[in-house]
Amino acid sequence: MGKSNAKLKLIVIKTKDKVYISDNIENNSYHSTKIKSLIFDNADPVSTFRKDWFEVKEVPMLIQKKLPGERINSRYELKEAHYSTGLPKVLRSSDFSEEGQYESVYGLYELKYELTEPKLTEVEFELNVIIEDSNFEIIRSDYNLQHSVLDQIITHPVLLSTRPCTLSRQESYNIVRKYIKENIDPRWATITSDYDFCFAVSKNIEHEPEEYRVNVGKRKPKYETRYTRTRTVKVYEVSPKPHDRYPVIEPFAGKDEEDLKMNIQKFLDELMEVINRPLIECEHCKGYGVINYEV
Repeated sequence: MGKSNAKLKLIVIKTKDKVYISDNIENNSYHSTKIKSLIFDNADPVSTFRKDWFEVKEVPMLIQKKLPGERINSRYELKEAHYSTGLPKVLRSSDFSEEGQYESVYGLYELKYELTEPKLTEVEFELNVIIEDSNFEIIRSDYNLQHSVLDQIITHPVLLSTRPCTLSRQESYNIVRKYIKENIDPRWATITSDYDFCFAVSKNIEHEPEEYRVNVGKRKPKYETRYTRTRTVKVYEVSPKPHDRYPVIEPFAGKDEEDLKMNIQKFLDELMEVINRPLIECEHCKGYGVINYEV
């Protein structure tokens, strides 16, 4: 087995039970990785959520790449349709040279050959372990995380998920708005404002039927008695930036990306518990208070 000439440079992150490697040492957004075509200690690397980072079991001791098989026994075989011509069934490339007698019948032949088995060649490499963290894991990033300027300067981009982070107010607003719309129970709550700049939800509170009259006549008055059985009370209002009297949302934050995700889900779960909690009007105070209603 031979060795390739260009030395492969890798950056490495060691964790408790796996190792992450990348050849994008300059963090170039247009980088084209070579890793997925290589073999690390007789095993293929595993892709991660980052296209230029891969997972291997151990810090590599041996890296190899496959060399394609080589052509052997190259020859030109006469196409079956021309067997009746009496021409030789097999010729060599030299037979079609200007001095060769078969140059004029080149088109009647087709190139045939065999391939040797692919070979492995060893790749020279050097490693730079940028961090050892037993709990680190490359996870899918669902958000546009914001970090302090200092962390952006001193922390490798793939490790920024381990540093304190926040979301913008607009992204935080979008998350809350989308989650409410997908999870609201229309029996107990109603979205009363739904815009890019403000969002509001009201509770539907059941009460004893109250009579009211509606004019349904077109030319002369004709009244119809109807009944209302619910009233609404605002339960949640928010906006991504100052608008009218809407409260401006507090951006989500966390000590790292995992903590941020937990904080987001905790907030959403608690909010939906309030929005979807069944309420009916208290029969004693008649609208001055409400009680929980067990479905």
